[in-house]
Amino acid sequence: MATTTTVIVDQDGGVDDALALVLLARTPGVEIAGAGSVHGNVSATAAADNGLRALEIAGDHSTPMAVGASEPLARPLHLAHPEDLLGKAAGSPKRKPVREETAAEQIVRLARKSPGCVDLLTLGPLTNVAIALDAEPELPRLVRRAVAMAGAFEAKGNISDYAESNVWHDPEAAAQVVAAGFDLTLVPLDVTRKATVTRLWLERLAADEDRLWGRMATMLLALPGKLPAFPLHDPLAAAILLDPEIARLHRTSVTVDLGERRRGQTRAVKTEHPARSAVAVAADTGRLLAQLTHALLPGRAPVRGRASRTRAHPG
Repeated sequence: MATTTTVIVDQDGGVDDALALVLLARTPGVEIAGAGSVHGNVSATAAADNGLRALEIAGDHSTPMAVGASEPLARPLHLAHPEDLLGKAAGSPKRKPVREETAAEQIVRLARKSPGCVDLLTLGPLTNVAIALDAEPELPRLVRRAVAMAGAFEAKGNISDYAESNVWHDPEAAAQVVAAGFDLTLVPLDVTRKATVTRLWLERLAADEDRLWGRMATMLLALPGKLPAFPLHDPLAAAILLDPEIARLHRTSVTVDLGERRRGQTRAVKTEHPARSAVAVAADTGRLLAQLTHALLPGRAPVRGRASRTRAHPG
């Protein structure tokens, strides 16, 4: 009997967020129960529109999109891509975000509605999840598991020498979430930087110029010189949520530095208690690209194979 993966997605409106949404929406057996937006790449309002447009491109015209936190818990707002290139390329969605509840309220409602049956995927700063935790302290036990594109451990940060951007944008929220007791998998820069597009993959997408992804692939291929690195940060997190066996996981507890010098740095730490967190330390990029190809090209859906089995191992 086929099983259904029910997921809540929290995203901040970037190109890789959109790719992750398309992957989820076009994977058989996946139900996106709700999606939310948060500040990060762009404003929370723009992220909601970008998320809706991505869902529409994937053929999903019903998943509700709730607008979430417009600023971090404590630090000043900083947008990584205020020019919103995705919004300019994709245009406005046909639908509007829901107004009855915020993204944090949506997380709480859906988790309470189906305790132990809903997964949480976060692709941006963790502000909405921290707000949801304040409203429902039992959230880590109501959610079946959580996967977050977040952190940098051995790798250099992408917004400071020490910090990955999703954590750096709201380190107080990240610290609260990693300490809350979720069955949590972090997908850090250490692995997402290695999950990059290839020229052959872009050429396959570019053959379909009627679709947004084909036009964007054509633009990348036309750039002079060496193909620029385009890490698939958020799609990898989505793929690991769908099939944890594409990654090798290291069980460990995690802390977030809130000091000024290394603000937002994530660290793996040993504790006396069994760790509920895991950090992805390796992943099968080939399988990720295959899944995305099936999701993005017309008339196809991703195949969730078993070609490369890896296991979590204790820290």
